[in-house]
Amino acid sequence: MAVDFYVLIIPFCTIPVFLVSLDYFNKNSENERKKGNIIDFDKFLKRKEEGDAVDSDIAALLDTDQIAA
Repeated sequence: MAVDFYVLIIPFCTIPVFLVSLDYFNKNSENERKKGNIIDFDKFLKRKEEGDAVDSDIAALLDTDQIAA
């Protein structure tokens, strides 16, 4: 009877812990992916101004003082 008890209890205790762990890792990796997609517009324009001639012309046309935050 003790073997039957362990056969029933161990899966029901370990499977929820495993599923909660998987959910945590999934949400954590999803948040990391979202953080990588954020672009700071001011830094982007400054890098474009320091770029080649086409980039500097585009940055000159985009006057950052006229852009509302």
